[in-house]
Amino acid sequence: MTRKFALAAAVATGLTLGVALPAAAAPTVVAVAQDPITEADVEAKAAEFEVVIEALAAEAEGIRADASLSDEQKNARIDAAIAAKQPEIDAFLAYLEAFIRQEAGSEGMDAAQTDMVVDMIRSQFAQLPAALKSGEFSGMGG
Repeated sequence: MTRKFALAAAVATGLTLGVALPAAAAPTVVAVAQDPITEADVEAKAAEFEVVIEALAAEAEGIRADASLSDEQKNARIDAAIAAKQPEIDAFLAYLEAFIRQEAGSEGMDAAQTDMVVDMIRSQFAQLPAALKSGEFSGMGG
């Protein structure tokens, strides 16, 4: 795995959470053909996304701390908070996927290997609801 793949993996793994990319969102939102994504671009997007995800985590923490709510109500409100941020989550995940696919193409990685890396990133995002509901969300970078 090259430094650029390692960067994308580190960004996603550093989240220690996530939301699965819905099939409808599978077409990559980012066009890479004209302007290649650089490492600096990925780092900048990660910094922007960190603000979004940390705000979401704080909101979930406040919901979990509300003693007037049942567990069912807490889960429903956290689900609603996640749903409100879903477009930003999907966009960031699509951006990482575009970067990975761009790098894979430039390095001659086969489709199966590329899909394996993308699936690893998606699996990190698939942990978001449970992490926010349980309070185990550790934020960006651990």
